Amino acid sequence: MLGHLSDTIVHAARTHALLAYGLAFVLTAAEAFPVIGALVPGTAIIVGLGALVPTGALHFWPLVAWSTGGAILGDGLPFWFGSRFRHQATGLWPLSLHPDLLPRGKAFFERHGGSAVIIARFTPGVRAVVPIVAGVSGMRSLRFYVLDVVSAVIWAPAHVGAGVLVGASLAILGVMAGRLEALLIGSIVSLVLLLWLVPRLLRFVISWLESKRGPALAWAHAGKGRIRSNVASILDPARTELSGLITLAGALAGSLWLLLGVLQDLIAGDPLVYADHAILHFLEPYRSGIPMEAAMACSRLGSGAVTLAVAAVALVWLDRQSAWRGAAYGIAAVIGASLFTAGLDLALHRAPPSPIAPGWSLIPFPGGDLATSCAVYGILTVIAGRRLGARPRIGLITATVLFAALQLGSRVYLGLDWFSSELAALGFGFAWAAGLGLAYVARPVEPVAPWRLVAITAATLAIAGTLAVALNRNADLARHDVGRMSTTMTCPDWLQHGWQNLPTRSLGMLGSFSGSLTIQWIGPADGLRHALAQLGWRSPAPWTFRNALEFLAPHASPAEIPALPRWDDGRRADLIMVFVGHGLAADKRLVLRLWKTSVSVTMPTGSVRTLRIGEIEMQRLRRMVSTLTIPVSEGSASTVLPRIAAALPASRLVTRAADGATVLLAGDRAVDTEGCLTQHRGDGAQ
Repeated sequence: MLGHLSDTIVHAARTHALLAYGLAFVLTAAEAFPVIGALVPGTAIIVGLGALVPTGALHFWPLVAWSTGGAILGDGLPFWFGSRFRHQATGLWPLSLHPDLLPRGKAFFERHGGSAVIIARFTPGVRAVVPIVAGVSGMRSLRFYVLDVVSAVIWAPAHVGAGVLVGASLAILGVMAGRLEALLIGSIVSLVLLLWLVPRLLRFVISWLESKRGPALAWAHAGKGRIRSNVASILDPARTELSGLITLAGALAGSLWLLLGVLQDLIAGDPLVYADHAILHFLEPYRSGIPMEAAMACSRLGSGAVTLAVAAVALVWLDRQSAWRGAAYGIAAVIGASLFTAGLDLALHRAPPSPIAPGWSLIPFPGGDLATSCAVYGILTVIAGRRLGARPRIGLITATVLFAALQLGSRVYLGLDWFSSELAALGFGFAWAAGLGLAYVARPVEPVAPWRLVAITAATLAIAGTLAVALNRNADLARHDVGRMSTTMTCPDWLQHGWQNLPTRSLGMLGSFSGSLTIQWIGPADGLRHALAQLGWRSPAPWTFRNALEFLAPHASPAEIPALPRWDDGRRADLIMVFVGHGLAADKRLVLRLWKTSVSVTMPTGSVRTLRIGEIEMQRLRRMVSTLTIPVSEGSASTVLPRIAAALPASRLVTRAADGATVLLAGDRAVDTEGCLTQHRGDGAQ
């Protein structure tokens, strides 16, 4: 879902570039509008649009020009307003809503003098006050506009350039992983917007609600009814839950957005489902040693047995404190999470990547442990945090979210569940906790000692978790210390139909498919390396600091630019070779990548050899932003396969039924000696 949104952003900017430039102009100007400008994410938008420059969607100098013009106009209009309505400014909207802004702005202006105009340009929030203060204070127009232009000319290229650097880095990643570039750009833009806008929006909404508390209370007390009674209870001046309610509502909306987005991908079979397999295979080689033991311990801390033990102790303590509503919500958290994961399992019938051994969990559904953990610790955080100050509450929330993230990471790392299933479980767990929290906070405060609840929860987690880790360590090590599942076929089976059943395209880390897999090689990768070297292929330039600078060279050579890594189904390439010159254009090169699979082929003599699959890609060097050269794929190059086949000791060219592509089946001299491809030369050819 996020990938589709990111692609949409890049496509919209490319097809409506003038609209994007206009957006940069309007938002940079609006940032200086008194009061409201503090809520406008103009700076974030400019950095985000700058990140689109390396994609070719926008151009650097037009974006700088429009941003500079908006910045100049944005500061100039408030200055003119302050000069024109010097004595009436404080009584006009929106300054009339915040009478303290002008005095604070004047203090800042008096402290820094004329340089305040330049400083404010780079200081979010202050910029929305200083220009009008300069006008009200009687600053000379010529002096202000000179400083205005100078600061804008510095500010715009700096922020657009920062975005270009981000986008250039992501462009390289995009070549490595297909749509990763657009996804990361969209993610960064969205994250920056959220980090910029959400705190300001919350403060604005809370301030606005506080100003409306009196009229709303008067309306609530003017009549009878359940709605009026609830409004009067929530807005009671003696209570301070308003900010908590807004925070919980935001958490509920965000968690539901995550949950529904993941469920959409799961039901539709979108790339997130394919990314599950790539992530699983990518992590498999790293499951050993201290990281694996740490992940096993973390997953045990979040297991159903430990979570239910924590919930039971906390609920008994709440009952003893006469906090019966809190206890009831804790029970609802466990039941709701269990029912959701059971329903999701029945609806999707999606088995986990590895069978969960008996006794691993008291909640035997994919994602059940994480959903229950998030729901239980989430509602306990709400109950304890209700009577804490802002900073301890933020610390408690951070600890809860971090604990959930560690559980998700450990379970995916160990292969206990799919990444998408764990995301859905996390989304539901926190959404359910936030929904229950809204209902809990809306009612009167219960007699709960917050730090005692936190201490009891932490102590129970430590004791039960330590016991679970210690008692199950050896069994967990035996369960997870296993190799990758492999498939074995005989040489005749491979030649007759097995080669047709192998993947036809490489699978990226984000679930997107790219180049056509047109090589199947039996044996070590070095055998193919030596054969290709005889045809003029070479190893790519190594990744050194000097070679990395070739990406910035004005006349980069295809032979000198390192080959960017690429993964297939989470596996890194065993072999990368490049071919330049010999009839190719000066800005083009061929890149061959070979990946190890989990398939083995049994030779006629009984020996077993690993099967590798590969692709040959045509790349062209493309100049971006006049400072960066990126190798861009122009598709698969199967026309060179016959020449490669002729140079190999054992090879065969066949036509794949799925897509009509020519595929090279080959092996090294040992394969030729054992007679795999020679004895069955008549089989499988099409």
